[in-house]
Amino acid sequence: MDKESLIREIIGELKRGRNVVFVAHTGWGKTRMAFEVAVILAREGHKMAMFFPTATLAMKKWRELVSIIQGTVLQPSAILTVGAQQYCIYRWQYPQKHCRRCVLYRPQRIEAPSILTYSELENIVPEDACGYWIQEELFPQYNIVLGHYGRAIKISPHVDYIIWDEAQELFIPSLRSVALSEIAEVLNVDTSELTDVNAIKEYAEAKLIDAEPIKEDVIYSLLQMLRLTCWIEDGALHCLELRQFPSNIPSLMLTATPPPGWPPEGWGRKIEIRPQMKPKALIEKEIDFFYKDGYQGLGLYLYMLIKWAKQKGAKCIIIFAISSARRVIEWNLPFQVSYEPPESAEQIPPSGVVVADAWGKMRVGVDIAWCDFAVVLWPSLHVVARRRMKAEGRNPDVAELLLSVQLSGRIMRPRPGERPEDVPRRRLVALVGRRFWQHREYLSQHFEIEEMPAEL
Repeated sequence: MDKESLIREIIGELKRGRNVVFVAHTGWGKTRMAFEVAVILAREGHKMAMFFPTATLAMKKWRELVSIIQGTVLQPSAILTVGAQQYCIYRWQYPQKHCRRCVLYRPQRIEAPSILTYSELENIVPEDACGYWIQEELFPQYNIVLGHYGRAIKISPHVDYIIWDEAQELFIPSLRSVALSEIAEVLNVDTSELTDVNAIKEYAEAKLIDAEPIKEDVIYSLLQMLRLTCWIEDGALHCLELRQFPSNIPSLMLTATPPPGWPPEGWGRKIEIRPQMKPKALIEKEIDFFYKDGYQGLGLYLYMLIKWAKQKGAKCIIIFAISSARRVIEWNLPFQVSYEPPESAEQIPPSGVVVADAWGKMRVGVDIAWCDFAVVLWPSLHVVARRRMKAEGRNPDVAELLLSVQLSGRIMRPRPGERPEDVPRRRLVALVGRRFWQHREYLSQHFEIEEMPAEL
């Protein structure tokens, strides 16, 4: 099916009130195709929303939408929105608590361009008004509205159709982290006193009573975090929440990694573009490494794997791991590793090894094309996160698999001068942990599966 026919097919399904999940490999052009769908429907008078996991990714993709709109005869209007914190002149961490008593709280409509971003809106907002509340008055009149996932609850009631970019993120817990040293400074206690989540909550509630306004805002924001599922690890407080998305509005979901079994029967239609060639993934069949065992043997295992990869020609190896495993790696590898992925050949560290957070900003919208070998460890989720997912009736292995494929995909973007079809032959993935082997049927949708070499 050619691209034009594909777009017509998707639009037809949405108009019939059916959901569509569109699956294509990294670099295929899913987002651009979705923008074209949005522009066509908007020109017909429909209201469209498109959501991204982060505001940063929405901003990154915005110019592509604008270029498509400017290339049409009847140009629909479009607005890029953000949350209240981005606008607040006081930089409150939880501005909604203060908005109603702020002198700038003046919801009103103003004359605005047909293509508008939040930063451009700031330049035309009256001096005696807050840009956020004017944005909230304005966006329902636009044909296409962009925002991050957190904006979905506010925007969805005003639109006919929704497009979700990087839709696999809806099935992975979102994580917020704050260093214990920062919390201790706010609460005016020693870090050693913050022994567990309950201790942080008790100190925060006590300090909130007579805190000055700035500290009150920070403490209130902290207490809102503590309402989530939280734990302490590696000198930081981590809190997670499980995302929900509106189910009553026809949606187009874009992903390179649909969850196992998705979509469920009756949800909608799945359209998939299969790659001509899949990258190779080596899977450890016999060994697991877990925190409860102190990751015994992990350092030696990775050292041998890195040595083998370099013998095979790998110039840059990136290892994705949770914080407790990263400490073990740092202590046990006999060379210095980097924690910043290279953006050019010149930035590849002397050791050729990069260690990255398995559950952070790297998994979405970040290209690590200058690394040619990716190592992903099981688990990528903290045990508390897995336990919370089970309590909610969600299978944490699904999130593990989605994370692993997404992280592996960070090295699959072509470098300058490299053809996309050459990438799968020049990249290699290692999935370390026998739990991966148990899910090899699902993983075979994305990789050519091989057992880890016997010499390792």
